[in-house]
Formats: sequence, C-alpha cells, structure tokens
Amino acid sequence: MKNLYRKFKNLKYRYKLTLLILAAGLLPVMIIVIYMQSGMLGILHENEVDSMENTLEQSVEAIENQEMIYENLVDYLSYSQDLRSILTTEPESDYDAYLEYVNVADPLLQMPQIYHKEIQGITLYSESIQVAHGDTLLPLSQAEEQPWYADMDDSTLLQWSVRRGARQEITACRKFYDDDMTAVLVMTLDYQAVLEPFSSQLRDNTGGIILDAGGNVVYSSYSMDDKYTPANPESVDYITGNYTYSVQNMEGMGWTFYLYRPTEVITESVWILMARNIPIVVICIILLVLVAYGFSRRMVSCLERLTENMNQIHLGFRKVTVTSNSNDEVGVLIRSFRRMMDQINHLISEVYEGKIKLQNSEMKALQAQINPHFLYNSLSIINWKALEAGEDEISKVTLALSTYYRTSLNRGETMTTVENEINNIRAYLKIQLVMHDDSFAVKAEVDPEISGYEIPKLILQPLVENAIDHGLDMSESEEKCLYIGAAQDGDFLVFTVRDDGVGMEQKKADEILTYQSTGYGIRNVCERIQVLYGETGSMKVKSSPGQGTEVKIRIPKKAGKKIQ
Repeated sequence: MKNLYRKFKNLKYRYKLTLLILAAGLLPVMIIVIYMQSGMLGILHENEVDSMENTLEQSVEAIENQEMIYENLVDYLSYSQDLRSILTTEPESDYDAYLEYVNVADPLLQMPQIYHKEIQGITLYSESIQVAHGDTLLPLSQAEEQPWYADMDDSTLLQWSVRRGARQEITACRKFYDDDMTAVLVMTLDYQAVLEPFSSQLRDNTGGIILDAGGNVVYSSYSMDDKYTPANPESVDYITGNYTYSVQNMEGMGWTFYLYRPTEVITESVWILMARNIPIVVICIILLVLVAYGFSRRMVSCLERLTENMNQIHLGFRKVTVTSNSNDEVGVLIRSFRRMMDQINHLISEVYEGKIKLQNSEMKALQAQINPHFLYNSLSIINWKALEAGEDEISKVTLALSTYYRTSLNRGETMTTVENEINNIRAYLKIQLVMHDDSFAVKAEVDPEISGYEIPKLILQPLVENAIDHGLDMSESEEKCLYIGAAQDGDFLVFTVRDDGVGMEQKKADEILTYQSTGYGIRNVCERIQVLYGETGSMKVKSSPGQGTEVKIRIPKKAGKKIQ
C-alpha cells in the first residue's frame, strides 16, 4: 500500500488529476451498475416466481377441475339405485343376474370411459358378487388383493391412491355400505393423462414434484441441462434449499405441487441483460477517460509549461515564455514567477555589464602593457629573416600571426567590423593549418555586403578553436572540413561555424551554454551576446554523434553601424 501511495505521489499532476477524475466518475458508475444488477436480479426473481405461481396455479386448477369431474362420477355411481339394487337384490337365476349385469351395470360403469379417455376403467367390488363379470363387477375378495386397498380406511369419502413404477396409474376409491353389505367403487385413471397439465410445464430447465397427503412422492420429473440437474430430484428439502420454487395445494386430492427452476438461470438472464448494456458502459467509460484526460490536460498545461520554462532557466535560458491571464492560483504563480525573473534578469544584466566593464578594463590594461609597434616590428624582422633564409613557411606563419594580433588588439576597441573579424579568423586558421599539417579543409562563405557592420570582437575565434580541438582533432576521418559562414537574414547578421567531427548528444550540446559548462570560451561569447543584445541576440548549438557540430550566432544589424 505504501508503494502504491509512493508511486501515486511521484506521478505528474496531469496523471494524478486524471486518475482522481476517473475515480470520481467510475465510482458512481460502478455503484449504478451494481445497483442495477441487484435490482434487476430482484425484479427478475420476483417475475420468475410470479410466473411460476401463475403457471402452477393454472396447472393445479386444470387437474382440480378434472378431479371434481371424477369425484362427481364416483358419487353418481355410488348412489345409483340401479347399482345398489343389483348388489342388494337376490336374482331369481344366474341368467337374470347376467341380464342385469349386461343391461344395467355395464352401461353405467363403461359409459364414462367413452367421454373421458383418461378413465381406464371403473370396477365395482362387492361382497354380494360371487362370480366376476368382466372387469366391471368383481368379488370384494379380489379388491383386498390390490395394493390400494390396504391404504383405504373405513371412511365413505373418496380416497386417492397412486401406483408408480412399470404400471403407473391413479385410482379413486370409495367404500359404501348397504344392509350390512360392503362395496368398493374404484375408478382407474391414466397417470400421464391426469397429470398432463402439470407435466407439460416441465420444460426449459423446469422441474416438478407432487406429494400426497402423507408426504409421499406422487410424481417427480424435470427437464434441465446437465449442469442444473438436481442431485436428489425427489427430496423436497433439497429442491427448496437449492432452487427457486413455487408451491400450491390441491385440497380435493390432498396433494401438494412444487414447481422449481435453477436460480442460476435467473442470474444468467441478468448477466445477459447486463451484457447488452456493456457497450454503453464501455462508451461511457471511454468518454469519461477522454473528458478526464482533456480536462486534466487543460488544467495542468499552465503548470507543465511553467515547469518546462523553469527547466530551461536552469539550463541558462532566462526568458520567461509562459503566460496566464487567469486569476486562479496558477495564474498568480506564473505572474509572480515572471516578475521574479524580470528582477533576476535585471540584476544579472547589471552584474554582466559590470563584469564586461571589468574585462574591458583588464583587456585595455593588458593591451597597454603590450607595445604594438614593438610586436609588429619584431614580427616584421622575423618575416624578413625567414625570407632571406628561404623559409617561406615561417614567413607565412609570421604574417598570419601579425594579422591575428593586429585584428585581436583592434586598437583597444571592444567592437570591430565583420571584415576584421573574418580576417582575424583567416589568420588564426592559417596558423592552425600549419600546426595540423593541413589535416582538414576550410570552407568560408562571407556575404561582402555585411563586411562593414559592427560586431563584438573575438566572437568567432573561440568557436573555431572549439570546433578544431573537440571536433576535428577527435575524428579519425581522413577528409575533414571546417565551415565558416557570415550572412544576413533581414535585419539580422548570422554567423555559422560547423565541423564534421565526432559531434555529441544534443542534450550535452544544450549544456554547453549553461552556467555548469566547463567551456569558458563559448560560454563567454554567449554571455557577451546576451549582455549586448538581450533577447534579440541568440546563440544556438546543434550536434549529433558522428555528424559533427554547428554553432550559430544571430545578432541584429540595428545594434551596430555600417562603417564605410
């Protein structure tokens, strides 16, 4: 946690602000998404339960309506005087009994099957019947052999029994008594047909259970994918504990109906609905990111420009480029920074001017100590002696040295003309070429129209010396060249010194003009230009490893005067 806080603390303000805006924006979005999910889950769950209750209610109602029909049929047959007469009246002969069975009992007991296909048969068991008549009239002793008979009590109410297994059937039984005679009317129903209104609803990951009044399973079935299949489909406790369910009682038969579905199906429906909204959420997040980034960029841009300007000042560039017209804290800070830099620049200018004056005084004192006539006469004698001895090379160097000192001393003046400065450089290069055995070439391009303009003296010699010592001398190339240019660009004079030596990284080249640089000569030239010309004068260094280095000085022509 501390590491995360430390990383966040070290982030740029733009990223901090972006993250904070995203957090402030995403938090409500996440809360809304979670709320929507939980709300949708609750609504879908309620709708699912309501739907299951409606479905179950309709199914139970359909079965209950059928049950009432069966009960009415059993009541009708149980109280039929014709059937009771057959059971209580002793026939005169077996033939008479047969006629009564065929003409009275068979139509009464077989007619309901014609109109109700789910009725498989109706049988009347009685103590008065000694000989079985088909499947309609049977002795009571045969009823005692049936499994449903053991479940019956002595009540005359309609009693229901279900047989499951290979032979599935539902029986509706009623006992009735007449003159100490016991009879049982049994209606056998098709198991699947009776329960069809309920079983037909068991599709699409739905299951159902029916319990009788004793809690025994009357029916159990399900239609589900493998992953939702119940481990114990006939356990009500398991179903009610692991599934969403609805329950309905049917009083007539004493049965309890359970309809259930996997809760995961409802959850999946929620996720499907949520997935449909994911593109909208993603678009909202993207828009939020763009808004957060754009807003933070706009809010922090002034701070970033102020920081960049401060870094430039740290490298020696003292011009304040950042501005702000806002009245917030950042605007006040920028304006305070500008006022502070104006004061610093003013103080630096005063220090520079004092330093230049001191340097000029020292230069004049040094020049006063040097007797130019004595120096020139001495060099002239050396030149004649060299010519008499046939040493043309020595004569060439002596003349160049004489020209170099004459243009350097410049009668004690700190300003010179472009022509004198170029002559100074040419004399200096003649000496350097002799010292370097002509190991490099020199190319000079000078606009003759600018020869009479005034410039500070000795602003090119330190650049040429640096190009030779740190550029050309360190290069292993056999063909090396030094370029010197002097041209005009509108109201400005532009001087260029370029070598094709080893070069350097641009970051290091930018540091040459700073206060931390050890290159005193070049830095001194830069300081003099800033003092003399302020922001209108500039000096730039451009370099690349293996490509060489280029230094450009740009000063206004209006700063000097053209000497005829």
